[in-house]
Amino acid sequence: MKERPKYTVLTHFEELRRRILICVGFLFGIWVILFTQFQKLVPLFLRPYETAFPGRKLELVFTSLPEAIMAALKSTFFLALALSIPVFVFQGWRFLAPALYPHERRFFRRLLTLAISLGLMGALATYFLILPPLLKFFLGLGYQYFEAFLRIQSYLSFLGKGLLIAVVLSQLPLLTALLVKLDLLPSRLGKKRHLYLLGAAYGGGLFFAPGDLLSQILLASIFLILLEAGFFIARLL
Repeated sequence: MKERPKYTVLTHFEELRRRILICVGFLFGIWVILFTQFQKLVPLFLRPYETAFPGRKLELVFTSLPEAIMAALKSTFFLALALSIPVFVFQGWRFLAPALYPHERRFFRRLLTLAISLGLMGALATYFLILPPLLKFFLGLGYQYFEAFLRIQSYLSFLGKGLLIAVVLSQLPLLTALLVKLDLLPSRLGKKRHLYLLGAAYGGGLFFAPGDLLSQILLASIFLILLEAGFFIARLL
């Protein structure tokens, strides 16, 4: 087996700095592009609402002078961050690759491919399958009794954060699989495995949705599925 190449501490810091600059540059570059094209993106932001409430026009309002611009900045930033995650993962791989053995590089290449694929699937599934039912749930009851005047910032931030969280959560199975392959997480937790995973999943739901039991149960169910998927992926890699 070949030895890992030798690198000095200074070389590592220089390479890490270069990779971070690439990530930051890509993030802000794509953010600027999305912000300048915001008017063309508005129909895409409205599509989940139109899917949830076909034929009903969404009236978005703003209550302060800079709110519309701030809403555009925030929503495009969340979207840019979601789109940048595959680049972050790739740059992390390029930073680690020189220090890995050939078989470790092959393993991480497969992991990188899965990370990009899962991120894309998570974003698409959230946009087309999850956001419309969520909007229908949150707005449906209110529409029966009240007239809604949604703030631009609230609506766009909800969509942007939703897509970002979906891409981040889509990496959870790979993180679990990586911990198992590195022996930092036991591949077999015995008869109490499901109990441990359920506790970890509900802990995640409690962290992201404190005080909201329904959201906690929903998020815990998603976390549990993703954690189980991680153990399954670890057996395949």
